[in-house]
Amino acid sequence: MGIIRKQSITSSFIIYTGFFIGAINTWLFTTGHYFTAAEYGLIGILLNIAQYFFALANLGTLPVLYRFYPYYRDNLPLQKRDLFGKATIIAIIGFVAVCLCSFLFKDLVVTKFGTNSPLLIKYFYTVYPLSLFLLLFSLLEAQAWNHFSSVAANFQKELVMRLFTSFLIILFLFKVLNYEGFINLFSFVYAFIFLGLLIYLYRKGQISFALKTSVVTRRLRKKMISLGAFVYMVALFTILAKNFDNFIISSVLGLAQNGIFTFASYITSTMEGPQRGLIAVSVPIIAQAWKDKDMKRIESIYRKTALNMLLFSCFLFGLIWLNYHNAFEILNINRSYLAGQNVLLLLGLTKIVELGTGVNAQIIVTSRYWKVDLVTTAALLCILIPLNYLLIKKYGIDGSAAASLIAYIIFNLIRYIFIWVKFKMQPFTWRNAAVIVITVIGYWVAHSFINMHSALLDAIVQSTVYVVVCAALIVPLRVSDDLNRLYALGLERVKRVLGR
Repeated sequence: MGIIRKQSITSSFIIYTGFFIGAINTWLFTTGHYFTAAEYGLIGILLNIAQYFFALANLGTLPVLYRFYPYYRDNLPLQKRDLFGKATIIAIIGFVAVCLCSFLFKDLVVTKFGTNSPLLIKYFYTVYPLSLFLLLFSLLEAQAWNHFSSVAANFQKELVMRLFTSFLIILFLFKVLNYEGFINLFSFVYAFIFLGLLIYLYRKGQISFALKTSVVTRRLRKKMISLGAFVYMVALFTILAKNFDNFIISSVLGLAQNGIFTFASYITSTMEGPQRGLIAVSVPIIAQAWKDKDMKRIESIYRKTALNMLLFSCFLFGLIWLNYHNAFEILNINRSYLAGQNVLLLLGLTKIVELGTGVNAQIIVTSRYWKVDLVTTAALLCILIPLNYLLIKKYGIDGSAAASLIAYIIFNLIRYIFIWVKFKMQPFTWRNAAVIVITVIGYWVAHSFINMHSALLDAIVQSTVYVVVCAALIVPLRVSDDLNRLYALGLERVKRVLGR
């Protein structure tokens, strides 16, 4: 767990620095009259469509890179590892096919979105560079993960990408760019970080574009094709499940409502920081552990990630919910976005469910039962799509968030039961329950007993009380060994500074 803890801490620091910059970007998108809700909603839906194009185009190459690269790493020098080169060629062929299909279905897009989302029709062409460079960056990201350089990939994706967006927003605010110029340049945001990561991997000697078929490829080819095909379907289902709500909202309710939903979604996405860091480091280690038949290591990772991600997600959501209304007063955010309050609550609970079940998806997809990932994700989609459509029609964007919560509870419950039955592993102890109870107590104390007349003062005092109450209970009870180690390390450094 040493590698995981060290790199995940570094990645989490980068990710939350990126979230801070992203929060500034979101504030600029939603405050004043710089961008309309529809213009902000357009950015969200373009990114969602790019994600779906990416899922279609990669043709299952990414899971193959993650699952089988340890065999190449253990048996071949870098210059003879042909997996990355072949995966890149296949993915580019897939992208060309997706582009051709999108032209064939252009009339359908116009029919579904033309009335309520005319901006999407106008700027639909920007999806293509977004999708292409998202695909190429994701291939490089997999290569970085497989060489235990996930920190570099996270640095580009979480920090550099948001800084590039900030730069474009500044150009827009100072009228150097109009909205059309902003969107056109924004469509190359993934191109910018793709080049950054490519240069890094090249300089570190961690990338080779070999195409000559190796002995490892000949030996594992059938298994790779089989896994790639199945997990490809899983990826399609997963991307559609995660973005289907945005498509329906944009089509039925319009881009303005999608902008409100996107705002709430971004806020809850800040809870994913620990997950992104842990998964980036855990995937190659879990894959190696399966290869080595090291079940104890997998169980340890499962338990610790579930506990730590639950701890961070509950703590952060309590902090977010505590300060939600104050943030509108302090930051002068357009009050139309307050309509997403219930969405924020439901999506926040959904994130807690997802994060609190640990790396269950990664354990399944890197095991010999990886086909189960397809079955469970298909089940998620079968629940989510009709439920989303029905509840959006009846309750608007609140219905979409409720559909997500219901579907993801069922989805993660199925995976939890499968891992428990098949591998005799389950991640929960009294500590997980303690996390929930402690954060609820911290929220109740801060919310019930603190009520200042100033929004800024209220936010500072409530947040301080919340943090102190949670820390005063979590650290002495030793709920998380990793957190207590960090606490001890931080305390020791403070003592050294004071001692000087």
